[in-house]
This record gives sequence, C-alpha cells and structure tokens, in this order.
Amino acid sequence: MKKQILAIMVGLSVLLSGCSTQSTESMLQEVKKNTKEIKSGKTSMQMSIKSEKSGLNVEQYIEMNGDEKFDPLEASLKGKISINGKEIEAEDYYKDGVYYSKIGGPWVRKKSPADNENWFNFKEISLNMKDKVLDLLDNKDNWETSKDGDKIIFKLKKTDELNKKIKEEYVKIFKYRKELTDIDYTMEYVYNMKTKKVEKLVYELNSKGKNISDLFTAKGTLEEINKEVKVILPEESKSAREVRE
Repeated sequence: MKKQILAIMVGLSVLLSGCSTQSTESMLQEVKKNTKEIKSGKTSMQMSIKSEKSGLNVEQYIEMNGDEKFDPLEASLKGKISINGKEIEAEDYYKDGVYYSKIGGPWVRKKSPADNENWFNFKEISLNMKDKVLDLLDNKDNWETSKDGDKIIFKLKKTDELNKKIKEEYVKIFKYRKELTDIDYTMEYVYNMKTKKVEKLVYELNSKGKNISDLFTAKGTLEEINKEVKVILPEESKSAREVRE
C-alpha cells in the first residue's frame, strides 16, 4: 500500500512539474498575444537631442510620465523640458480628440496633433508594439533571456540582420530624424510566468548622423499594463487658447 501511495505521489509530482513548465516558444507567443491586446498603462518617455549648430552646442531634453489608454488615445502626462540646461515644467493631456498643453506658460489646445507632436503616444512610438517587431518573437533565437523570480526578461539580440529590421521601423516612426541613421537599440519584454502576462515593455533607441555631434535618444517604458485610466482635465485647461497648425 505504501509503495502504491508513493508511486501515485511521484506520478502527480511529475505531472504537476510538467504542467508548470512553459517552453520559451510558448512564452514568446504569450508575449506577442498579450502585447497586441494592451489597452493602457503607466508610461515613461524621454527624448534628447544633442547637436552643434553654427559652432554652438545645443542640447534639448524632454521627459513625460503618466497614464495612457489607446484606441482611442487618452493621456495624462507631466514632466519637464530642458533646453541647454534650462528646465521648464510641462503638462500634456489628450482627451476626446483634443490635445491640451502647458509648457511654462498659459494652456493651449489643438485638435489632432501632427505626428511629430504626438510623440507621447506610447503605442505609436514604441517599437515593442509594432507588428514587424512582434513577429521577431516567433523565433526564440532572436532573444536573450534572463530570470528574476517569476519573471523572464526577453531582450532582443544585436545582430546585423536585426539591426536592419529595427532601423527600417525606426525610420517610419521618426520621420523627421531620417538623417540620424546609425542606430543602437534596447528592446525588452518582461513576462510573468505565474500570471502568464506581460508586465513591462522597455525600449531605447540611440542614433547619430554623419556629423558625430548629432545625437538622438528616445526611450520609454510601459508598466501597470491594462490599468484603469481616467483622464481628468485640469480646470484651468478648459479655458485654453486654441491654436492651429
């Protein structure tokens, strides 16, 4: 009887361990599926430009943090803009198809920002959410993996072939930065093996032009994925001055 019980326990142990083990390919497909289904999250985005014009060094930096939901886009972001070390506080909101902004002065608003002014849309800017990058998840050899407790971090490898693909997508997103073509990137997905959900997206793009003094960086993260997002406009923004393109 004892031998029978022991055999059953061993059998259950093997069965349960088999159920709890998820292959890399399976996890990558879950990452792909989850990422396509992301509706909202807590975002952090930064951009910086360093260049030399007429013998003068110019440094510009912008950082915005807050909540976003996609399709349709709504956003509530706060941060700062720095020009040659001088910082200005900034707030950006997007609600009901109208963009509200305050950058060290009075509120302004406009409808449907142009692409180069809608940079804060994480879904549009992040390469992590582009179909051609998501398709790279179909091949486990494209990814380096590391483990942190219940989490697996998938980091895109750096090869000539992958660099070419990232570069193609980069140019589509940053149309006004085409001259900056030498690209280095970081692309990560953080996956929770217990919940079988993506917990975090990370990207960073660094590029430089023919003139080595021209440097461009864009980076961002998305966390608290699919959190409830309610964008409430500040009272003073309701009397914002309307501007046109």
